[in-house]
Amino acid sequence: MKTIMLVDDDPHIVKALTDHIDWPSIGLRIAGTASNGVDALELFQQLRPDLVMTDVYLPGMTGLEVTQALRRDYPHLPIIILSGYDEFENARAAMRWGVNHFLLKPAEVEEIESVLREVLLEEDVRERREQLERTYKQEIGRVVPYLRKLFLHELLTTRYREEELPAERMDYVGIRIPSQVRAISLQLYRPAFLTRMKERDWQLLRYGAADIIQETVKEQTTQINDCQVEIVDYSDQVFVLLLFDEKGPLEQFESIIERMIDQIFTYLKIEMSAGIGTSKGHLCEVMDSYLESREALEKAEFQGGSHVYRYDSSDALTPSTTDYSLLLRQWSESWTDMRTDLAEETWVQLRNLLDVGGTSIQDVQVVAVSLFDTLIHSWNRHYPMVAPPLAMSHFLREIQSKYGLQDLICWMDGIIRNWMEQIRKEMGEKKSNKLVEQVKQYVEMHYAEEISFEAIAKGLFVHPKYLSQLFKRVTGENFVSYVNGYRIQRALELLQSGHYMVYEVSEMTGFRNATYFSQVFKMLTGKSPSEVG
Repeated sequence: MKTIMLVDDDPHIVKALTDHIDWPSIGLRIAGTASNGVDALELFQQLRPDLVMTDVYLPGMTGLEVTQALRRDYPHLPIIILSGYDEFENARAAMRWGVNHFLLKPAEVEEIESVLREVLLEEDVRERREQLERTYKQEIGRVVPYLRKLFLHELLTTRYREEELPAERMDYVGIRIPSQVRAISLQLYRPAFLTRMKERDWQLLRYGAADIIQETVKEQTTQINDCQVEIVDYSDQVFVLLLFDEKGPLEQFESIIERMIDQIFTYLKIEMSAGIGTSKGHLCEVMDSYLESREALEKAEFQGGSHVYRYDSSDALTPSTTDYSLLLRQWSESWTDMRTDLAEETWVQLRNLLDVGGTSIQDVQVVAVSLFDTLIHSWNRHYPMVAPPLAMSHFLREIQSKYGLQDLICWMDGIIRNWMEQIRKEMGEKKSNKLVEQVKQYVEMHYAEEISFEAIAKGLFVHPKYLSQLFKRVTGENFVSYVNGYRIQRALELLQSGHYMVYEVSEMTGFRNATYFSQVFKMLTGKSPSEVG
């Protein structure tokens, strides 16, 4: 239990605070009292209470001077000023020294208790935040490598803008901003004899290939000055090398990659090919270099594996003349405002364009990744506590297995339709919860009056029967039970204050019949009102 020190030169005030405030129910214990500022500072050093409540005008030194002295050594100590003088300068000085609350005498018991609870809640939030920060600092060594790995993967699937990759973000994950960047895709070819029944054997071979790639990079790239090489475990059969600020000729990297290919085939008896994208001038363009590297790998399907292929724009497939940028921008804007109708209409237009003959599967893949990236960001922004219908990692694994154009388009159509259904469900749930919260707010404001549920429903423009069913489904109890429970809770607080008679509390909490009030009170609390008061 936390402790509080009371400072006031009026013994009657100290006695009133001691006797009338329900300290245990608040979660506080009075550690000690002082009648002047000098004694208050000495007593504080002895007792080290968690809170301080002080008057302004004290013998020796004022409460504001006490506050100033305590704030120097204990900047987070909650301090409450309880003063009989309503002076603007005192209030301004109190705020300047970080006083949590400034109360004027005579303050109601309920007001003081409410302020104390609020201060304790603020203190609890602060302590939890500090604990989280301590935990964060302890775990940062394990978290940053994971975030770095995730970020590198996202660079290959998300089209960032330059302003979205500031130096602070790059420093955090331990990557310097390069003046140029290049992507190299390494494609493993799974042997035909390793069927699904021998998945474990394939994973062992894949692990061995990853080890050879890492060791080769570690041994060979030390010969190339100022070049940072990152290895991205992209998918079940693809690794991607990211070259930051390469200084040497590209032939040097080709030689290193060829050594990897030879060693993987020698030790593991599996083939690997490499596709090299062109060098780009900014990190946000690495996705383009990666797509070029995958396009270069397509040559392996015709010329054979175990080779290194460079991307050549003149050899590339005829690019699509279709411009999807306008529709993609419209798609993004529709999810920013959660306009599912507009999003659905945009997808229909996009699908019609993608269905047109001559569209390459690479075009569809790029569009699909862009569409899904918008869905993920929109979901995480609006429903951060709810898992999305499909994780990005699962999406990226699945898209790699779609080799047919129509298969890919139909698969994406299914994802979007399912996503729309889940979004509408979440939006409906959110709207329902909002209606229930409005009903609760109405009860809080009008519990002392006669409440008409039909009037509440009319004010919210919904049918009373629908609102009644919704309220019970969300809260687990019907409206009458909720109102009675809320009124009894308020009645309990009033009776415990000792300021009111039972019949007064009955009227103050909306019960016009004291007998009925007593019956409901005993049914919900197990005690009669007179036993509590």
